[in-house]
Amino acid sequence: MAHSINEKEAMGAHDDAFPESDVTVQLAHDVDNTKYSPWSKSMFRLYLVLACAYLCGCLNGYDGSLMGGLNGMKAYQNYFHMSTAGSGTGLVFAMYNIGSVAAVFFTAPVNDWFGRRWGMFTGALVIIIGTCVQATTHTKSQFLGGRFVLGFGVSFCCVSAPCYVSEMAHPKWRGTLTGLYNTTWYIGSIIASWVVYGCSYIENNKDAWRIPIWCQMITSGIVCLGVFWLPESPRWLMAQDRYEEAAKILATYHGEGRLDHPLVQLQLKEMANQISSEASDKKWYDYHELWNTHSARRRLICVLGMACFGQVSGNSLSSYYMVNMLKSAGITDEHKVLALNGINPALSLIGAVTGARMTDVVGRRPLLLYTIVFSSICFAIMTGTSKLAMPGHVGNLDDADTQALTPSQRAAANTTIAFIFIFGIVFSFGWTALQSMYIAETLPTATRAKGTAVGNFASAASSVVLQYSSGPAFEKIGYYFYLVFVFWDLIEGVVIFFYFPETKDRTLEELEEVFSAPNPVKKSLEKRSAQTVLNTMGAPDDEKVTI
Repeated sequence: MAHSINEKEAMGAHDDAFPESDVTVQLAHDVDNTKYSPWSKSMFRLYLVLACAYLCGCLNGYDGSLMGGLNGMKAYQNYFHMSTAGSGTGLVFAMYNIGSVAAVFFTAPVNDWFGRRWGMFTGALVIIIGTCVQATTHTKSQFLGGRFVLGFGVSFCCVSAPCYVSEMAHPKWRGTLTGLYNTTWYIGSIIASWVVYGCSYIENNKDAWRIPIWCQMITSGIVCLGVFWLPESPRWLMAQDRYEEAAKILATYHGEGRLDHPLVQLQLKEMANQISSEASDKKWYDYHELWNTHSARRRLICVLGMACFGQVSGNSLSSYYMVNMLKSAGITDEHKVLALNGINPALSLIGAVTGARMTDVVGRRPLLLYTIVFSSICFAIMTGTSKLAMPGHVGNLDDADTQALTPSQRAAANTTIAFIFIFGIVFSFGWTALQSMYIAETLPTATRAKGTAVGNFASAASSVVLQYSSGPAFEKIGYYFYLVFVFWDLIEGVVIFFYFPETKDRTLEELEEVFSAPNPVKKSLEKRSAQTVLNTMGAPDDEKVTI
């Protein structure tokens, strides 16, 4: 890779008397010994930049609670002659993710050719179009079409925003800053839940359900306008041979304005070493780098595993089928159901934000493992208490059944509701921050957009299956459906234990050494030192250091 004189200066050209490996190790030591503050001027500037990308998480979360709330809204049910469960309801929910699946082959090329910012812009613009189609509908088929377009647009945002955040985040707090992206899902969810709750009090208005849908344009509109003030991802700029621009952005947001800052110089050297002008991100059709090496295949296992597990662990039930979960526990009043539907994401947000901070404290693997096992326990308890609350019943209770509950049955029903909320808090603590972050940081720059797109495809496909099947499942077997997640969550824990390496305390480039090892999990649990960086910089074999 040839560089101009200015480009070499931007990347920290050094005296030829000193070997490149010595300079790199010295930079790594300087980075480790430098004090960093999350309250500096450049960091606040970075927070403002990331906030725009975080809104992509908000608009995705808005739909989750929007449809879950509308599902319990009488005006919506009467207008479309819908029930809270069944195949028709499942299709309405699933159409959003069917749209996401259809977009998978368009999202990566847009990100690789035009950059992360234009990927976010494209997604937000399509969402605005989908909102207009859905909110003005007079037929169920048009409503389904609007949901398809919405899902198509969200797919762009779900690829572009996590890539952008992970590539712009300061390495010292990458786990926290990247993890916070997905926690904003709950902010959108909270807003949607309470907008639906407020609209449920509109008397004699058969179109009250349209107002929450129109509100979906707010965050997407801000993203559409905001991306024009954002810097582009420095890693994407390096991949496009725009070295000086990348160096300037890193200096501004990671180096307190100093081009010679050790962290800036180290990142530039690592990126220059690993980003190739011949990589597959230059060819829209080329996905072979996702599986052509041992390292790539191990990364792909993590991507597909995280994408699928993040949707089929039972968490989507509390988003789209909260109404059914509450009715199966004896809560049938419309306003109370919608209020509880709004409380759940608020509690989950607390867990998600706390968990995002813990990713840099305790690591990724412990959070994933412990919380998925506890999630299995929650579903086991919910199954038992639901059975105690509804002897002789399998499906939802009606108002007459609810009034006939004995004190002990009401206690069991309340316990079920409590564990629905506890599950939401625990799952969000361990998984919400990591769902997009872990995928983005396990992928190298060349395949990050394509890998994230494949992950989004797997996630959407999993959601389609679960959301469509959950409607008939709740209708036919009720709370026994929880047993599926009791066992499935334990299987997830086994896969994570053997195949998911720890990514804490390593730069995105240094993770190449982890995934190239014969046993990436074992390698990731070894202590990282400054010398580890030398190995990732392509040093000769006799200079490499095994930690």
